[in-house]
Amino acid sequence: MQDRLRETVRQILGGGGMAYFIGYAEGAEPHRVVPCFVTEESEVQNLVWGPLCVQNLSKYVLRGRDLEGKVGVLVKGCDARAIVELVKQNQINREKVVVVGVPCQGQADPRKLGRVLGPDLERVSRVEDAGDEFLVTVGEESRRVAKEDVLLDKCFHCRHPLAFEYDFTLGDVVPFEIEAGEPEYAAVERLEGLPLEERRAFWQKQFGRCIRCNACREACYACYCEECIFDRKAPRWLDRPPLLPENELYHLIRAVHLAGRCIDCGECERVCPMNIPLSRLYKKVQKDVAELFDYEAGMECDSVPPLVNFELDDQGPFM
Repeated sequence: MQDRLRETVRQILGGGGMAYFIGYAEGAEPHRVVPCFVTEESEVQNLVWGPLCVQNLSKYVLRGRDLEGKVGVLVKGCDARAIVELVKQNQINREKVVVVGVPCQGQADPRKLGRVLGPDLERVSRVEDAGDEFLVTVGEESRRVAKEDVLLDKCFHCRHPLAFEYDFTLGDVVPFEIEAGEPEYAAVERLEGLPLEERRAFWQKQFGRCIRCNACREACYACYCEECIFDRKAPRWLDRPPLLPENELYHLIRAVHLAGRCIDCGECERVCPMNIPLSRLYKKVQKDVAELFDYEAGMECDSVPPLVNFELDDQGPFM
């Protein structure tokens, strides 16, 4: 797959008119993979693909929207939905983006992998897909780790990799199938079932740990405003210290802003240094949008998001 990826990118770059291609490369540590920007054919050898390529690269497509040339990007089926939303929100021109779809059989969550391997995580040099397992090379030793123990949570509910018209594919892009331990919205429904006071206490505990580093905002593909309201000085929405009331305001405003646009890529939770379960918050918003509007983000470029649409016979008792 990796060789096919490199050959495809050489073909794309060789066609001319490309500003750069966004893929993955090995990081400073062997067990980490980082985004990679390829501008010349000589750099193609830096591209890698494997179970550690967890980042949603769609965010970086926005950086090239004002360039003269096209931008290429490697996407997993789940992340292709972000491209759909960016096109729908008029943030990128589909004609200027070359989208390469890669077959994905599940990605390893680095935090779960760390819990399984312990200190040996720092000695990992390679992680390979081996069907129902990941083959992990630790020093000179190879270990087999069951996928269900280390998969990203979103991989258990993979559904829509075919819901996109790719420019190139590196094989058959089909849903990844694995037995999920519980239904998709089980964690959300458990919270919904708690009394209001307990729900409030849960989120106050989580938001109380937030250091307001803005990592979740910076990683989110849908946070594309040139000026974020949280950065404005007049009016100022938040004080500098990460106090609980301001933290609650920050996360709840972000959640409402992402209603109908969140594709559940999980980047916000992945980059959070405090391990706040942000995906649970956005999963709740996703669930409500589905129930209220029968709408799922990232499925069709020509569909209108529910919160920017209206009909003359809409009920509006507050008007």
